[in-house]
Amino acid sequence: MKPDVILCHYGEIGLKGKNRGYFEKKLQENLRKTLKKFSPDTYSSIGRMFGRLIIRLNEKGQNEIDSLNAALKNVCGMVYFAPAFKVVQNKDKITKLAVELMSVEDYNSFRVTTRRTDKDFPVSKQKMNEDVGAAILEATGKMVNLNHPDKTCFIDIVDGKAFVYTERFNGQSGLPVGVSGKVMSMLSGGIDSPVAAYYAMKRGAVVSFVHFHSVPYTNEASIEKVREMIEKLQVFQQKFSLHLVELAPIQKEVMVLTAEKYRIILYRRFMVRIAEALAKIQKAKALVTGDSLGQVASQTLENMSVIEEAISVPLLRPLIGFDKLEIIAKAREIETYDISIQPDQDCCALFVPKHPATKARLVDVIIEEKKLDVEMLVQQAIKNVKTEIFE
Repeated sequence: MKPDVILCHYGEIGLKGKNRGYFEKKLQENLRKTLKKFSPDTYSSIGRMFGRLIIRLNEKGQNEIDSLNAALKNVCGMVYFAPAFKVVQNKDKITKLAVELMSVEDYNSFRVTTRRTDKDFPVSKQKMNEDVGAAILEATGKMVNLNHPDKTCFIDIVDGKAFVYTERFNGQSGLPVGVSGKVMSMLSGGIDSPVAAYYAMKRGAVVSFVHFHSVPYTNEASIEKVREMIEKLQVFQQKFSLHLVELAPIQKEVMVLTAEKYRIILYRRFMVRIAEALAKIQKAKALVTGDSLGQVASQTLENMSVIEEAISVPLLRPLIGFDKLEIIAKAREIETYDISIQPDQDCCALFVPKHPATKARLVDVIIEEKKLDVEMLVQQAIKNVKTEIFE
């Protein structure tokens, strides 16, 4: 037997009240985009039902369930999805299908879990659980285990229809990409920044990227790395823009004209200024960084405050409370870790001071910045930006 639909269950979207329809439509749209890219021509329609979306599979889709599962697991806004079998709302037919599905696989214990949102169906969910469970027990001889079953038979009774399935697969949860506006994410080539971008997408933001490099004083390895990272992140958001900014001219001025211990902070203040300018061009409402509190010298509370003072848009730090092991675990999960650890020459590693300031005062940093033509350097960097589209 082959499933004829996939039920897509969301979580947080169900709490959105009058705006719920907007969130559902965006999830519906993202499902279409994902399937078009990663599992094309596998369904006939994607509809909405009470508390879930339903993907109606065509013959090709019924034969390519593994491909569909691999694509759908990366959709933000979906808690889980389940390849399912549609059946009329008739207790005997539901029971017959459930017994058939539970008779084909090797397991020792089971339970039946019914969800009944359609109150016109005359049998309670408890009665369905008991009677369908009894039929499976009689047909298979398997043990009932309500707490830790090897296998669960799920029955959804909703909107005049019934669905039976035995497997559920986790999605990304969160919100659908696109419901929370646009952000500009600073992508360094390290472990943290792609994970931060992922969490921004998971909260519904559409992400664009800016990458700062020091070519020709460094090689182009960091640029190649961010391109590879973006290709990995396209499973969550299919289209990205990448803005490549040459930071070396600014670094040279900072190195020659300012106090050594403030270099990293001055670099970062320039970077967020340039990112803010690009964000406004892209109509993005905030910046995203991979900062984690206390991880490096520029990520103390004092230094982050001084850096953020240079801009007027919000600077979001999704990883602020994560430790390195937690970030690495997520990087492995989204498949950017192996790219991140490839050697490259990071722009902020160029002209690094031996003893960077860890608790900089804004007044001291501004004194140093007055030695520079900040506006000219920012505008020059923006003028030389190179933009690439990933689609």
